[in-house]
Amino acid sequence: MTPRPDSIETFILIMPMGIKPEAAGDTEATMQFHFSGKAQGSCYFRIENGGIKAEMGEADNPHLTIETPFEVWMDIMTGKADGQQMFMEGKYKVTGDLSLLLQMGKLFGK
Repeated sequence: MTPRPDSIETFILIMPMGIKPEAAGDTEATMQFHFSGKAQGSCYFRIENGGIKAEMGEADNPHLTIETPFEVWMDIMTGKADGQQMFMEGKYKVTGDLSLLLQMGKLFGK
């Protein structure tokens, strides 16, 4: 079970723990998150060399940008909500490389 972050700072500490190095392989990508709602702010993750680095703030030229209420993304991350369903319902917005979004289930988690 994935712990549920209660802040963006906690999110950037927990998210890297879930990366699967074998699945990340030679992926090189930057994922930007813009959160609204309970926790407001931005952070990003840089995937490279089978690992991940997390930072607060804005990335230069991210491959994927996700704009979402913090609670919605935490529900998706912890399995309380289905990410694809939430996307189809317009609960969050995505710009950039949608294939990276589709790979997230393979790159992170169980």
